Amino acid sequence: MEGSPPAADDVLFRWNGRYGLALGRAGDRWLLTSALDCAFAFDESASTISCIVRDQTDPGWLDVLVRRILPRVAMRHGAVAVHAAAAARNGRAMLLLGASGAGKSTTSAALGAAGWDVLSDDISIVWDHADPHVAPATTGICVWADSHAALDLPLRKSVAMPGYSGKRRYVPGFETNTAPVSLEAIILLERSDGAEEPSLVPVPCIEALGSTTRQRIRFNPADTSGEELQETFAALSAIVENTRCYRLSYPSNYDALPAVVERLRELLEN
Repeated sequence: MEGSPPAADDVLFRWNGRYGLALGRAGDRWLLTSALDCAFAFDESASTISCIVRDQTDPGWLDVLVRRILPRVAMRHGAVAVHAAAAARNGRAMLLLGASGAGKSTTSAALGAAGWDVLSDDISIVWDHADPHVAPATTGICVWADSHAALDLPLRKSVAMPGYSGKRRYVPGFETNTAPVSLEAIILLERSDGAEEPSLVPVPCIEALGSTTRQRIRFNPADTSGEELQETFAALSAIVENTRCYRLSYPSNYDALPAVVERLRELLEN
């Protein structure tokens, strides 16, 4: 509905970032508000979301809904949300994890341009932890101007990102799947100025668990009971135990991306 976003009765947590997202309570419902003049409310069942936006024609509210709200709603239904990119090929998916600047979005854009189905470039949703599947979470990959130019991405498939100056959302056009895809590999990304070519090596589950735990998304960071952490840790433990885990070290220059795409293709096909 269109109107002024409501204020929370009690604000529990505020995240940093351009979305200006805040979690609170409004009566018996959860309320997530954004600095982009929108708010989203749902009860404990999370079966229905009320969207209150100041201007329905502004694309910013839909961006917030898809990229920040829906992953957290999925968590209320038992999914795990991880700050990671996800891409699939021939019905097999991989997660790409790494700290900010590791190259998740740029690598995702290179995979998308090569015909892969990019399931998410930011927050990935994983179901069925003993038999992990990644759900398509959004369309498009958000890249800065330098990556957009270096990858020679077509402008006709790109739109400006709300709230950013110089960042664009690239939509390759191969996003035809709407069902969860089997998770075949977890890739820990590591850019290295000293690397001469991409190197893909297996890593122990405990190392992958540490990386995924650091990148977990929390529904309510203000919760101090420890229940959410225990549930998420148990789910992530099952996911890494049932998935092949690798570290991908690769040169930081854009010229290495075709070789990165090829190594990841070989991994999924073997």
